[in-house]
Amino acid sequence: MNNTRENAWNFASLFLFFALVAVTGYFMKAGNIDIIDITTTDLIILTLAIYRVTRVVVFEKIFKYFRDFVKANNRAYFMRTLCYIITCPWCASVWITLVMVVFFFLIPYGVLLVYLMAISGVASFLVMLSNYLGLSVYEKEKKKNKKPKTPGTS
Repeated sequence: MNNTRENAWNFASLFLFFALVAVTGYFMKAGNIDIIDITTTDLIILTLAIYRVTRVVVFEKIFKYFRDFVKANNRAYFMRTLCYIITCPWCASVWITLVMVVFFFLIPYGVLLVYLMAISGVASFLVMLSNYLGLSVYEKEKKKNKKPKTPGTS
């Protein structure tokens, strides 16, 4: 019985997502905005913004309080579904994509948020890359400087 209710909420969230896509499409059509006309630059900007916001929602401390609140209250099936969405980067990114598209195309000055998140996405990628490269160099140096132990010494 519990699994049936949980599946029902998961289905309801899917239905809600598609309803929001339809509403977004309606307002885009009413505003004479065709997403097919999106430029490569806009697509890159949106992708970087979606990447950054997804990392914030799913992994970073600033959103931890909300994630912990949802996890602690996941006895309710709606909260359990929400927990799945905000703790899974693939699930969250689908919803975040919809939100970023709304901000980019439909909200006046919403493009500013998208650009800020895109720039932040590039910056966070560069930080992760530099951390990885720094760690790689550190590990190589550590292995190179490690002297083999000779028998009888500690």
